[in-house]
Amino acid sequence: MRLVSRIGLQRLLGGALAGLILGLVGSDAWADALWSFTPPTTPAESAPGVFHQLSASGRRSLAVAGDRVALVWEDDQDGAPRVHLAFKEAAAADFASPLRVSGDGESFEPAVIALTEGRVLVAWEEDGQIMARALDVARAGPPLRLSPKGAQVGLAPLGDGAGDTDPVAVWADRTTGPARINLARLAVADDLSLSLMATCPVEALSPVADQLYPTAERVAGRLVVAWEDRRPGHTIIMAAIGAPGETCRFAAPTRISADPPGPEMPYGAGHGVARVALARAGEDRLLAVWEDKRNFRDGYDIYGARFTPDGPGGPGFGPNERIQDDFSGLAAQWHVTASGHADGTLVVGWTDEREGQGDIALSWLVDGGWSEDLLLPVASGPTEQSHPTLVLDAAGDLHVAWLTRELKGGPTRIQYSLGRRVAEANPVD
Repeated sequence: MRLVSRIGLQRLLGGALAGLILGLVGSDAWADALWSFTPPTTPAESAPGVFHQLSASGRRSLAVAGDRVALVWEDDQDGAPRVHLAFKEAAAADFASPLRVSGDGESFEPAVIALTEGRVLVAWEEDGQIMARALDVARAGPPLRLSPKGAQVGLAPLGDGAGDTDPVAVWADRTTGPARINLARLAVADDLSLSLMATCPVEALSPVADQLYPTAERVAGRLVVAWEDRRPGHTIIMAAIGAPGETCRFAAPTRISADPPGPEMPYGAGHGVARVALARAGEDRLLAVWEDKRNFRDGYDIYGARFTPDGPGGPGFGPNERIQDDFSGLAAQWHVTASGHADGTLVVGWTDEREGQGDIALSWLVDGGWSEDLLLPVASGPTEQSHPTLVLDAAGDLHVAWLTRELKGGPTRIQYSLGRRVAEANPVD
């Protein structure tokens, strides 16, 4: 089932008429389908010449650790790119002053996950190395180098079962030859120091082309890693599924982004895809989403595939499905992010250009399909909004952060809003 949205009315009827109708029925009625959003706060302010980045592999720039929200980003406020972290307590209106996480080197694409007891783990690239450290509001553990040469580090959220609580990092390792997805399982001590428990490549065979932007999740007792892969001469999305309870034993990876049906189109080697994200919802529900250019006239669209733990061929991903609605027109969709909840809720967000500038759009699983797209009411309008990152907390509330830019090419600021759950999901497969 698809809901009739403000965006759909605008496309069908034209902006002025749709606006009149929505004004008569209540302009905010469409926005309260699952969440009602608070006015945005600004964890990182705009300043001349300063540009913020929310570009974590897997789009994991936001985490909820108990009653504490943690947001990581990269900016160049001191003349070079550095990694910063800000905490917000649940009862606080605003984020605390940012902490610098990285060292003196040029640092990029930080990711964050929640640990236990209000702590978090941050990983990033610094001077071409992969680094990680654990932090809480009072202290920061020492940084640990995971690789001397790599990029695009992602983190897997903690699992729920016994033996499944160690954090895992994945990255594109460039120590030898083409970029190869490597994995590390970490242990966190009481003093927040980290140690390596296991390291391995995710695929046993050496790559013939770059493997990029990995991310990982645990589902049905297995570790699943997904990434961009260029082995066929163009970019595809691949995934490797781990053995139950194992960290470094994976089945051979398989492609999860499909070729479009019908005659071959003028893609060259093939159509492009980009930036996969994973979201777990419950013990055995997992969604992979990515940006997909199979309809090359429309720019990137948002596609996904759902994980099946007990399919006829064993665990794997099902058919591709388009996440965005039919009113997306010829506009491009970018920067896809996703999150899930134990009750089965799955929500996907992205940057959407259908209204003439960047807005943040959401869609969630309902009645076995995807809801009509919802422009986030606090992250849409005349200014440019982009690069969302989102996470559902234990209560089902939706935390969202994104970049805002007043002028095209101008400085940025980071904004955050909490969507409080106001309705029950119906995520029937």
